[in-house]
Amino acid sequence: MKKAIKLKNKKYVTFLYIPENESKTKTLRLAAWIPKFFVISLALIITYSVLYTVTYNNLKTKHVASLYKIESLTAVNQFQEKEIEKLEDDAKRVQTQLCENIAMLQELKEAVGINEESKTLVVTAGASNKVSGNSIPSIIKTCDTNYTDHIFEIKTSYVSLSKEAASQKSDINNSIGPIKDKLSYLKAKPSIKPVVGKITAVYGYRKNPFTNRGSEFHKGVDIGAKISTPVAVAADGVVTYAGWKSGYGNMVIVSHGYGFITVYAHNSSITAKVGDKVKRGQIISKVGNTGRSTAPHLHYEVKLNGKNVDPSRYF
Repeated sequence: MKKAIKLKNKKYVTFLYIPENESKTKTLRLAAWIPKFFVISLALIITYSVLYTVTYNNLKTKHVASLYKIESLTAVNQFQEKEIEKLEDDAKRVQTQLCENIAMLQELKEAVGINEESKTLVVTAGASNKVSGNSIPSIIKTCDTNYTDHIFEIKTSYVSLSKEAASQKSDINNSIGPIKDKLSYLKAKPSIKPVVGKITAVYGYRKNPFTNRGSEFHKGVDIGAKISTPVAVAADGVVTYAGWKSGYGNMVIVSHGYGFITVYAHNSSITAKVGDKVKRGQIISKVGNTGRSTAPHLHYEVKLNGKNVDPSRYF
């Protein structure tokens, strides 16, 4: 009885189908909930499809954007890596050049007798060590920071090195003057024995070689040698006298600057002329026995600021 009541209370929906060419109609009787279920399901499917499409398109757009960003970052990183390598090489090259300049300048100073080290150079050398080859690679090896930071640090080191280079250039320019003066002095300073031979008479007081009695002051040294042995000038200079002089015979006088004058006497012949610019070691005459002489030899004098000095000090 209860079952019959339930069936009687159910609601149905009837669909009527009327064909055009047939007179007989067809009916379809469904429970009322079936069309509702169908409509709701269709709405859910459409909603899901729309959401899926929108979500898919958004994800696809983000994926494409991510790929583009990755490609862009990769390109930027590759460029920055090359820039870092170039900056590192430039910094190392400048640093190496700085060290070489310091060593070369110091060696040159020592060679010409300037022993004082430039304070600027010492400071520069110290600063160069702070940005040495050990510090720059450490920047490169730090992979957990941004490439931009690497480039900034290397550029800072490079700028520092460039400033040091400019400072060092100024110091070198300031050192060139004294070095040139020292080189010029060394060229002017008598420093070689004018002729190969044995010293037969030294500088200072001696017995008179002609009378063998009394004493006289010998203003130079006598170097024994065979006649026509070449005589070389002891330093760079200008010939101020070339000719005969009583007591000295054929004589050559050379002015070197810095107060130095050298005298070459008793020559058999003279090859230099007044006004000639001569270089150390250049032949200016030949050994002879002219003037007040007891045997073939070269009488050689050195004068400093107008006063005779011992020539042997300058051999």
